[in-house]
Amino acid sequence: MNPGGAVAAAVPNGKPAFHRGAFIAGLFILGFANGICAQILQSIAEGTVGGAILDTFGISVLVWAASFIVLSLLLRHPAEPVTRHDLILGSAVLAAALFPSSKLSWLALTGLGLYGLRCFEPATRMRRAAFVMIALTVPMFWSRLVFAIFSDLILQADAILISWITGTERAGNTVGFADGSGYLFILPPCSSLANVSLAILAWALFAQAFAVRPSPNDVWWCLAACIAVVVINVTRIALIGLHPDHFELFHGAAGASIASFLSLTAIVGINLIRVRRALFARF
Repeated sequence: MNPGGAVAAAVPNGKPAFHRGAFIAGLFILGFANGICAQILQSIAEGTVGGAILDTFGISVLVWAASFIVLSLLLRHPAEPVTRHDLILGSAVLAAALFPSSKLSWLALTGLGLYGLRCFEPATRMRRAAFVMIALTVPMFWSRLVFAIFSDLILQADAILISWITGTERAGNTVGFADGSGYLFILPPCSSLANVSLAILAWALFAQAFAVRPSPNDVWWCLAACIAVVVINVTRIALIGLHPDHFELFHGAAGASIASFLSLTAIVGINLIRVRRALFARF
């Protein structure tokens, strides 16, 4: 007997009239759409619709991939009835999605994911979807909250690494240029934390998408991806400190695009190596 109390009536073929996976997927779509709405509108307002689409609305492709995997896993789960607990939680998620606050939606999706980890059967598609759902909220909400609280410490940590590479003095989150012409300020957009949060998302995404069995070594794979993106970000900023005459090249659109591409490549590459056995088993 389902502890939540099944409430969906059965249709003549014996299957439940309401697919539990589809119900949870609908809740996820509502929460996710409300969570990204403001960012999409801002991306369009700052440029053109075409440019915003090409830039994936300023949202990482890993986030879009994670949302697709969540929906795929939920919709491919075997049919089972919706429970009373599902409906109660669904009401809360719906209320959050109707409220014009992205933060509230990410909190609701976190709650939905935690509910799934507690109530869905282990190793099922719905349980795996719940895990990815929680990981998805890390770059979209939790890492930003952590940065808001510990921004000074995080920026200073980046500055320490950059100062070590450039060999110049550091004061707080500022690092001296190698030629002595001034100082480089490490601002929030330059923080390594955003890419670290994406590495954590990818770590969860690849494991659940390929149904990889949990292992103590997973921590090392996640740590390797996090270190890789920190090295790439810090190296880029250090190059600005070493060659301030090429500031626009390293700090501008070209430098940012190359750094983002290298970070994404490192994250995906490390995780592909991690799931290689499960990947090759499918071919």
